[in-house]
Amino acid sequence: MPIPVITVAQMREWEKSTWAAGQAETEVIRRVGKTLAQRALQLTQPGQLILLLAGKGHNGDDARAAREHLADRQVELLDVAVPETDLPKLDAALAKRPALVVDALFGIGLNRPLDEPWIKFITRTNQAGLPVLAVDVPSGLNADTGETFGAAIEASVTLAVGAPKEGLLHVVAWPF
Repeated sequence: MPIPVITVAQMREWEKSTWAAGQAETEVIRRVGKTLAQRALQLTQPGQLILLLAGKGHNGDDARAAREHLADRQVELLDVAVPETDLPKLDAALAKRPALVVDALFGIGLNRPLDEPWIKFITRTNQAGLPVLAVDVPSGLNADTGETFGAAIEASVTLAVGAPKEGLLHVVAWPF
């Protein structure tokens, strides 16, 4: 059976219909968090370290919700609001060589070029050369076109929420 591939606008309509049907955002975030944790568990071994990079949007909420389902893993949560302030924390966390980095910095709502501190933060994450599980779309990627907003997380695996987004299927020459 074919899987639908959707645009950001279609996902927004899907969300709107979901909320209109009485589904609570908190319940959806809880379910996505649980699914995210299940995928992270499949990609790691008991006792290994998982680094959660959580932004301030719903992708970050998904990562925070996943944390409670990762009981037999070491988990470090880095809430990232100001990338220039949080860069030393990222460096310290990456120096521990986590088995998996969960990218939940930005989701499909990102629609502008990233400023230099965010580009530096994403570049530093990529330079670590660690496996990355992205939530919905890799941070910095345009979910409709596949182009970057200056830099994008180089995800090993992307857990699409709802359905894969158009931008995940486009081959674009990234500027790195």
